[in-house]
Amino acid sequence: MTHRPPLGQHFLRDPNVIKTILAAAELTPNTTALEIGPGKGILTEALVPRVGTLVVVELDKTLARDLQHRFQDNVHVTIIPGDFLRVDLSSLFPRDDARQPMKILGNLPYSITSPIFEKILTWPAWDTGVFLIQREVADRMRSGPGSRSFGILSLAVQLFAKVELILNVKPGAFRPPPKVQSAVIRLRRKVRPDVPPETIPSFFDLAHGAFAHRRKTLGNSLSYHSGLAKKAVENWLKQQSVDPGKRAETLELEDYVRLSEKWAIFRRENGFDIAPDNVYNTERFSD
Repeated sequence: MTHRPPLGQHFLRDPNVIKTILAAAELTPNTTALEIGPGKGILTEALVPRVGTLVVVELDKTLARDLQHRFQDNVHVTIIPGDFLRVDLSSLFPRDDARQPMKILGNLPYSITSPIFEKILTWPAWDTGVFLIQREVADRMRSGPGSRSFGILSLAVQLFAKVELILNVKPGAFRPPPKVQSAVIRLRRKVRPDVPPETIPSFFDLAHGAFAHRRKTLGNSLSYHSGLAKKAVENWLKQQSVDPGKRAETLELEDYVRLSEKWAIFRRENGFDIAPDNVYNTERFSD
């Protein structure tokens, strides 16, 4: 019987996948790299001679201790034991405009992939990320209008970054093998998201409202979500040249961008302001 690690890790073991990840990351000897969830360190080992500075965050205390011991003589490598979702990235990497934007890499735990992306997408210190994730999640991140997998995760990721599929990875590349297919993706973070910072809360409120009842029409779903009268919402959509009888997945990212500021105004005029502190709630990544 295969022994499953206590945190449910699936350790990458295929050297060809490692080579693909390294090539996609476009590393240089001056690169500052952040690795999330190194596990037993197969990717870490390959990164060390290829980058100038490497910071690694590992939740498993035993694995983190092993990595600290292995790389204790390398002053350019820092191993941080702890939960990546709780790490203060701004303190860990003080902003230095003279420094080259960093690369982020990782074989991400499937159970917390969305919260990890939520955390890094709004963090401005990186320019390229290469991740090994569940294939289904990769498909959702890359999908476009008309696809059944197109939803809030698609919009959230594509608002902040360009997504590329680099490689499909079979379960046999891991030990123990997962029950699902995996994929290597590359994210190139946009210097500026497609909407200004002050409009991001409205963008996600609109997207979440549209997809909250994805089997219903836009008019119905946005009405249920906002508490506004269905007729008022339908009239507003028509004013924006959007058919209220359409469904959320038929609109493009550009449509949500175009409508987001107007949605905030419409809600405000009807006494339903959007709470800005809810903008980065993890529910925005679920459909």
